[in-house]
Amino acid sequence: MEILQTHNHKLRFKIDNNAPPKYMERWKEFKYKCENGDNKNIVEQWIYNCKLESNKKLPYLNRCEGGIGGNNNNINKQLRFRMGKLGDNDPRLFDEDILLSIENNKVSVEKWTYEGLDDLIYAFMRTSNYHVQADCVNGYIEMVNENSLSDYYSDSD
Repeated sequence: MEILQTHNHKLRFKIDNNAPPKYMERWKEFKYKCENGDNKNIVEQWIYNCKLESNKKLPYLNRCEGGIGGNNNNINKQLRFRMGKLGDNDPRLFDEDILLSIENNKVSVEKWTYEGLDDLIYAFMRTSNYHVQADCVNGYIEMVNENSLSDYYSDSD
């Protein structure tokens, strides 16, 4: 099933809150690589860990933030890492999650499916746990109804 066009989607990955400090340090190093453009090797390992053949064929997103998908915004589906160039007052400094935006433009030829995203979640968890050297990373799809972001949401039927 294709993802809903009425919702914004993101992939969010978290390390367990009770993970020992040595795992937290490895997670922070891994997160830094993911969100600062030094992620091509991570993405290659991530794609390798996928089980769906269609995901195994996805290219590296050749953008400053990196990710998965083709480089044409009008045709290709994309997963983009959140950029991590953070200022001292940026609240994301305190966010320990890895976040990827799901780009599935309404005019795109390629479309993400929940099955494909689910496979990518498990593959990224395997990749993350390998780098952290423990099974303590979880992931999920975050969905927000686009209409709920409107000032007039409560006025609609």
